[in-house]
Amino acid sequence: MINILSSKTIYDKPYVKKHLEKYIKKDSKICVIAFSFFESDDMLDQYYQGYEPETGEWYLHILEPLLVYGIDPKNVEWVLYKKDSKESALKKVQDADIIFLPGGAPEKFNQRLVEYELVEVILTSNKIVMGPSAGTMVQFNWFHISKDRDYKKYQLSDGIGLIKDFGVEVHWNRRKQQKKSLRKTSHYHERPIYVIHEPGFMILEDGKIMYRYMAPKYYEKGKRVKVDLKNKVI
Repeated sequence: MINILSSKTIYDKPYVKKHLEKYIKKDSKICVIAFSFFESDDMLDQYYQGYEPETGEWYLHILEPLLVYGIDPKNVEWVLYKKDSKESALKKVQDADIIFLPGGAPEKFNQRLVEYELVEVILTSNKIVMGPSAGTMVQFNWFHISKDRDYKKYQLSDGIGLIKDFGVEVHWNRRKQQKKSLRKTSHYHERPIYVIHEPGFMILEDGKIMYRYMAPKYYEKGKRVKVDLKNKVI
């Protein structure tokens, strides 16, 4: 399995594309599982507007960076919460070469994937799985969420379990609350924690980190580690 982790949707950037074009081909079939939206009183209306073909904010935000790989928009399928049935969602996932997991609310994302019974098929699919922010976090067997404007307190959540040997902090910018949550998470479990800067990304093949850029290891065995200045592994 290939896992592509990032903080932002940076896949069209030249420094990223030169590494990802090995995996994303012009004839790749992509399934976007759009289950990561935050809940609010009018959540479904806003959510559906955001994924409206050709005009929706999130539709374009996800699709446009993929077009630099020569992908035909017709080869991108979208799984929408409450519009797709479990059966249609499953077929779209099974037919895809790449599963794209958007950013948003990672704990809600995981709950909806469980609700739609998609976790097992993703775990056993041996496909490319990619996505920014929440789409990165939910790939782990468990993850932490740092306190920020969307989350009033630190929390831990289950993920789908594609990655187990380390954890990450996305959108790393050295905020006090991020440092606090990293320290707390490192005391909870000794596995390594990497921090992914906004321009950063990681590529894993069968669980092994093959490349990372601006994604240094920050904690291991409950202790801070010396940050490598190159921030990358080739």
